[in-house]
Amino acid sequence: MKTHVVPDGLRRLLLRSVAHRYYSLVVTAIAFAATITFSFPFVAVLVPAVLLAPRRWCALGLLSGIASGCGAAVLVEIFQHLGEAFVVSHYPELVHCEAWRLVSDWLQQWGLVAMLIIAGSPLPQTPALLFCALADVSTLGILVAVGVGKTTKYLALAWATARYPTRFMRYN
Repeated sequence: MKTHVVPDGLRRLLLRSVAHRYYSLVVTAIAFAATITFSFPFVAVLVPAVLLAPRRWCALGLLSGIASGCGAAVLVEIFQHLGEAFVVSHYPELVHCEAWRLVSDWLQQWGLVAMLIIAGSPLPQTPALLFCALADVSTLGILVAVGVGKTTKYLALAWATARYPTRFMRYN
């Protein structure tokens, strides 16, 4: 199974829009959707997007990080609106997984700094967002922490992809 391949629909969308000036906005919308739905890791889209337009690496990394922060804030608001009982009843495995324990320990000890570190790392972000929603952490704080963490991560990855494209060719 190839987990690094971009889904065909997203691949076609990237290829059709790469020549247009709104290409960065298309990638930004994908980053927002990937964060809000937590259906796939956005990095699988960012790398091919930068390989298709290496001169736009900075805009792609910056806008994708901001969109990811906005998506995380919306997701926290959705979790807060649904309530703890609904979330726990629909995702019981999430509450009992090891990532949940690790994330909750970090967040209790470090607060939003932990969220910033989690957002900038390969750790799963969704359990942290769910925990933040259930703990009534500030949505604006989540937006800033995830936005800064993801922007840093995506800018570094986009720069590396543009600078050393042969290392990332298998993702395209």
